Amino acid sequence: MDCEDAPEPQFESCQTKPVHHHLQPLPLDHSGIQLELEECKIRVVKNTSVHNKPVSLWTEDEVCEWIRSQYPEHGSIFVEALSEHAISGRALLRLTAGKLEQMGIAHESHCQSLLKEIQQLRIQDDVESLTAAFADEH
Repeated sequence: MDCEDAPEPQFESCQTKPVHHHLQPLPLDHSGIQLELEECKIRVVKNTSVHNKPVSLWTEDEVCEWIRSQYPEHGSIFVEALSEHAISGRALLRLTAGKLEQMGIAHESHCQSLLKEIQQLRIQDDVESLTAAFADEH
């Protein structure tokens, strides 16, 4: 038998009945987002509480203090390298992966982590400089 020759299905009723389902909202778990926000708040507080002046004006000791606050577990590796090379705030903002490697910070994850933090400091320093320049004009 061909599909074309198949008989049409027979339905007892052509009427439809509405079906109502009551959906309960799923509980939302915002704990991951909340935790991430708390970590950001802690980092901002940590950065601002340690230093109240532009990064470019930090002394070598203030750079080391910042490193210790950002990296409590393995900060001593960074502090030793930065102290040995007398890295001030201005020099910190100019560090690159190549310079870190020359200083003895060769572990890629350490290097990338430190460069990410330095990039945030660059942005912070730029914003502070622009804010100060704008305030001086008015």
